[in-house]
Order: sequence, then structure tokens, then C-alpha cells
Amino acid sequence: MNPEQAAELVKDGMIVATSGFTPAGYPKAVPLALAKRVKKSKEKLQISLLTGASVGEELDGALTEAGVIARRYPYQTNKLLRNNINSGGIAYADIHLSHFAQQVRYGFFGEIDLAIIEAIAIDEEGNIIPSTSVGVSPTFIDRAKSIIVEVNNGQPLELEGIHD
Repeated sequence: MNPEQAAELVKDGMIVATSGFTPAGYPKAVPLALAKRVKKSKEKLQISLLTGASVGEELDGALTEAGVIARRYPYQTNKLLRNNINSGGIAYADIHLSHFAQQVRYGFFGEIDLAIIEAIAIDEEGNIIPSTSVGVSPTFIDRAKSIIVEVNNGQPLELEGIHD
């Protein structure tokens, strides 16, 4: 499945959780494809976005610019997103990162519809080999109804076993 096909799985009103802890280990291709789709089609599509912490421009920036984010948890550092939060356009709660996984497990944010997780590979047994971040990803995977694994071929396979 290519990023555009994966982005088609995202629907209005979903709770979407992604890997990533600071600008490391977060999905890039699927969020960019989603932002492009929404900008081109002008469809109404807004999601609640949960991540491990702050993430990069390809996720927070692109989805904010496309008007996709309705709610954002637990932490962010993107200027455009911050401006939208401060103007009341996006609901936001700054949550202590050490509490976030437990709150997700308790269902405080609702049921996760879709997790998008960056990996360097999926092994022969079906195990996800994370790229440069693990963080809260296992909780997202455990709680999500569906999972997209975005394989980042730009990261070396030697990362296997080395993560946060």
C-alpha cells in the first residue's frame, strides 16, 4: 500500500495516534499524503491527534496547515499548531509525558481508531522493528482498532534493538 492509499483510511472524526518522540521516529509519508488529499479535495476531515511527544513539520505542520487537526495531545512545539491552539482553532491539553500512556490505556482520550507507526522493517514473524523512537507506540498499537506501519527505508536496518 502506498502513502496515498494509507491516507484514504483516515476518516473525519477519527482518533489517530502516531509514533514519534521529538522529531524522531514519527511517520512522514502518510501524514503528508493526508494533508495533500484534504487540501486538494477540500473535504471536511478533522481528527484528534495523539503522539508520543512533539513531532516534526511533516506531521504537526502539514496537518495543521491542511486544517486536519481538531484536537492535539499531549505535547507540541510547532509554531503554526501553537498559533492555532492559542487562537482557539484547535483544542489542546498539555499532558505530562510520564502520565500519557497510562491515560491512553484508561481510555481518557477515547478509543484509538488508527495508529500510524514508523518502522525500519517488519520481521518474518510480524514484529515491528521501530526506527528511532518507541515511546508510547506499544500502547497505541495495543489500543488501536487498525494499524498502519510506515516503513522508513532511509533508516539503516542496524537500528534494530537500539531505541528509546
